[in-house]
Amino acid sequence: MPLSDSVYVERRFQRSIRIDTDLQDPDALTGFICPESSAAVLSTMANHIIESGQAAFTWTGPYGSGKSSLVIALSALTAKSKAQRDQSKRAVGADTAEIVWGALPPGKHGWTTIPVVGQRASARKVIGDALIQNGLARQDPEEGWNDTNIVQTLLNAANNIPGKAGLILFIDEMGKFLESAARDGSDLYLFQQLAEIASRSNGKLVVIGILHQAFQEYANRLSRDARDEWSKIQGRFVDLAVNTAGEEQIDLLARAIHSDHDSSSVSHQSLVTAETIRSHKPGVSENLAYLLENTWPLHPVVAALLGPISRRRFGQNQRSLFGFLNSAEPNGFQDFLRMSDGKETYSPSRLWDYLRVNL
Repeated sequence: MPLSDSVYVERRFQRSIRIDTDLQDPDALTGFICPESSAAVLSTMANHIIESGQAAFTWTGPYGSGKSSLVIALSALTAKSKAQRDQSKRAVGADTAEIVWGALPPGKHGWTTIPVVGQRASARKVIGDALIQNGLARQDPEEGWNDTNIVQTLLNAANNIPGKAGLILFIDEMGKFLESAARDGSDLYLFQQLAEIASRSNGKLVVIGILHQAFQEYANRLSRDARDEWSKIQGRFVDLAVNTAGEEQIDLLARAIHSDHDSSSVSHQSLVTAETIRSHKPGVSENLAYLLENTWPLHPVVAALLGPISRRRFGQNQRSLFGFLNSAEPNGFQDFLRMSDGKETYSPSRLWDYLRVNL
């Protein structure tokens, strides 16, 4: 019997998240796994809001590092629905949830979340359209959308929410707006305005931009004066890195692969691999061998290699990990499941062949 009959990749890891369509999906958090580093991003952001009133942030991380999923988790954590909040609390951890609620108390009405997905187009127009779509504006203003009426519409909507709850503006793929501005030579004054008004809103408006690379990287072809101006605007936002690495990636692989493999007895290969890693990286948990065993039918060396290889070779992170798990290309994981009867694991030599043939 081929392994494909008993081994599969969990459904959540078979597609990427899009915040404008998935934000209201009740199943969007099903199977969500929040790494400790991502939970730390939420806690750090909440502490900034509590301690300094800073309410403008960028979350920066490579493609597929879980930023969009974290948007879904934060939206659920601040929602009106207690069931949603409880589900997100279980995903991010009780301690993290309490810290977030201290900064963003949902109250009876919950926080309103506005998802925007960046395009290589005018940020004013795209954000304005999102305000209309989410019922915060009836139609385009007569004078058209500009920095002033966008910011004022957001602030009015936030202040009209009863109690201590407010409004969170998520700008996914924010880099596309930056690319468009760099290409057209247009300014970023809107983002400066959004950051300033959020941090002066007394906790009623939070702005979070999602980036794949550092803000200034989008301005590398501009003049020095323009880059300096972009740098000043970037300084209005607190940048938080969203990226999983090392042991967290192995844990994600273990959770993504479903099998009937008995991992209660850790194999010699997993023990040796874990011990070798631990000898070079002090501080790795004693649980590593068990995690490696749970990535079966991956060979434990392959499970340890996939994260570093995907970052170096693909320029991506989790999306490459799970893209590999779902790949039907020659020597890929799905190809292996169809051909293997379970007597061998997906070996480093097979991974090498996969990389050589397909890349």
